[in-house]
Amino acid sequence: MLSRKKDYIFCSLFGAYIAAVLWITLFSRLGTERRSFLLPFHSYVEILKGEWRPLLENIGNIALFIPLGVALKWSGVKGVKKAGLLASLLIEVLQLTFALGTFECDDLIHNTLGAVIGAWCVGKIGGEIRLRSQMRKVILLSMVLCSTVPFSYREVRHQKMVRLAAIYDREDGAKNLLVLNGKNGYAWNTDVYVEYLNDGSVHIKGTSDKRSWWPIGELTLEPGMYSFSGLSGVDKDIVGLELETNNHRFAPDVGPIDEVRFTLEETTKLMVYVSVYDGCDCDVIATPVLYKEG
Repeated sequence: MLSRKKDYIFCSLFGAYIAAVLWITLFSRLGTERRSFLLPFHSYVEILKGEWRPLLENIGNIALFIPLGVALKWSGVKGVKKAGLLASLLIEVLQLTFALGTFECDDLIHNTLGAVIGAWCVGKIGGEIRLRSQMRKVILLSMVLCSTVPFSYREVRHQKMVRLAAIYDREDGAKNLLVLNGKNGYAWNTDVYVEYLNDGSVHIKGTSDKRSWWPIGELTLEPGMYSFSGLSGVDKDIVGLELETNNHRFAPDVGPIDEVRFTLEETTKLMVYVSVYDGCDCDVIATPVLYKEG
């Protein structure tokens, strides 16, 4: 039996770990209105095609749940495999329900494997902790406290993007309504990297052998006339900026054309993406802006 001090340390770390998992898998993600489902071993098909990123994702999914297996086994929980599977299933269902990611059966497999590996390690080392009710309160408090850190960071990042968006307010008084999310990353399953620069612009660089996207913002607009621009001088069907609503492309890509103007008859939620195409080999700077006209 571990000492009371070690009990508190264990429970605090476990709460921090749960908060981190929820942040990585749910809270840090931007909803895309896209819902999709991938069958088992889809990632291995991609790996056999020469894609390396699915392999890293599989390893990451295993590593993500190893601490869960350790904590469950150390706490004397029976059926670690089932608990790991249920926890992973819950995350995947929430991602699918709120359009925060793709429901991937491979994630279930690798998360569960990670939990089993963690439990196996504890079995080899030995040791067990019995959680008293006060220890469960420590876990909950640790989760709450540790959750405030990433949420605070996201708010700081958002305020920074608000200030950068204001740089592009027009001299005629029209305000740039598009506050970008400031989140760097690769367009899904490609080597095209989307990076935010300190002046509020976006650097898009890399290659792709498929159609793909990377979300850079979302906004809700009232009825009226609007203009959307920020990228020009690129070939058609190479790279562009795209508006989407209700899982459908809302307007032609900005890039091949300099500007899109549109009128909304009702309040509408729009997603904004960097879109790339098969054969993309790009190194461009975009400054996405959106104004209400008139």
